[in-house]
Amino acid sequence: MSALFTSAPLWVWPLLAMLLALGLNAMRTRTTPAWPLYGLPLLGVLSLRSVSALEAANWVWGVFALAYALGAVFGLRFQARRILKKAGRKVLLKGEALTLPSVMVLFWANFALGVLSAVAPDVLASLGFQAGFASVLAGVSGSFLGRAAAILRAPREDG
Repeated sequence: MSALFTSAPLWVWPLLAMLLALGLNAMRTRTTPAWPLYGLPLLGVLSLRSVSALEAANWVWGVFALAYALGAVFGLRFQARRILKKAGRKVLLKGEALTLPSVMVLFWANFALGVLSAVAPDVLASLGFQAGFASVLAGVSGSFLGRAAAILRAPREDG
């Protein structure tokens, strides 16, 4: 079991620490620059890369697109309720506990993909695995697009 963790590339662990810090920080009410929140949808690129590594059937991409769209709608509605104020280039956000599990899902799903490709590549060929994996990654990634859209759409206050 320890070989799973010691065989991982060294950069994985600082990334995990960064994602944990991001998720824990999101649990408190905070004022933050808006630009990093606009960059979070780029996590969707990682999801695209991961699903394409599966050599997924064409219909799995339809599942991916649908889950991404649903995640974006959810993220838009969820984040809109957490924006307390948008002034200048900063946003005051209410703390929430969804960011931490969202980034952990993305991290551990990609970690599991790497492990499975080494120890059980036949699992990756399963259509059920591909559809489930694509749905989870796309839904979570789409939620970050929705969050960015909510911040973009929020009314700006002067001062």
